[in-house]
Amino acid sequence: KQWYQRRVAITCRGVKNMTKKLMEQKLKADDRIADLQKEMEEMKQTLEENEAAKVTLLEECEDSEEELEAATAENEEEDKICKELELEIENNLRVIEGNKNELYNLEQEKLMKEGKHAELDAKLKAFIQECMEMSL
Repeated sequence: KQWYQRRVAITCRGVKNMTKKLMEQKLKADDRIADLQKEMEEMKQTLEENEAAKVTLLEECEDSEEELEAATAENEEEDKICKELELEIENNLRVIEGNKNELYNLEQEKLMKEGKHAELDAKLKAFIQECMEMSL
């Protein structure tokens, strides 16, 4: 009976020690679980913040893309206007060149007529001189 009581006492102490160890392990595990849950909450918050930042960046990208499209359209319109102006300038240069040629031709014609006029004027003076000499 004594042996049995000692055995029961030893077993009870063992169970008590095991229970104590298990309780300590359970407390450590509970603390670890709490720490992990806290980490998870922090990670969720960080994830939400990152998602919000991502959405903001996407919106900014969309705005930038719209601005880029508008600027591109404006540049294309300006390029079109520049090309039209270049064509107009080329046409004006052709007209100017044609006018220069016409002016040159008119100046040549004027010189030729002035020459004929001088020739006729000289003939007229000679005729008048002849007439005056005949009348004397």
